Amino acid sequence: MTKIAGAIFPVPSNLIGRILDEKRDVFIKHPTLFKELKPGDKILFYASGEIRAIVGEATIKKIEFMTGKEALEKYGRRLFIDEKELRDYSKPLSARKGRGGAPREIKYLVLELENIRRYKKPYKPKRFITVGGKYLTESEYKNILSQVE
Repeated sequence: MTKIAGAIFPVPSNLIGRILDEKRDVFIKHPTLFKELKPGDKILFYASGEIRAIVGEATIKKIEFMTGKEALEKYGRRLFIDEKELRDYSKPLSARKGRGGAPREIKYLVLELENIRRYKKPYKPKRFITVGGKYLTESEYKNILSQVE
């Protein structure tokens, strides 16, 4: 059986520095099928947009599900996105495309991170990482580490 080591999540290239350089250590994402994630697993960051490569990683310290408002109240500037970006992210996709719609009060996947680090060189995966992200297997993780150090 394939052992899960964590997940790879896309982050817009213009925001990746907030995590890897400013060390904003709380990652928030729409709830997904990542039910197997647990503290100690790795999160690899895929810089989407012009970079299109895995550029760093962190270790999951804590996993929570909470609304955007709860996350802002608890973590504030530790979130990798600011309040306005979170409000925009909370809008239904139709509203983000200019067709109206109110923000939704959904529970997000909120990951408190530790051991955040940027890789010495980016890793270009063979396949595109979709907006939903993907699980990371132990063998994939070992392969990526061997190429980024």
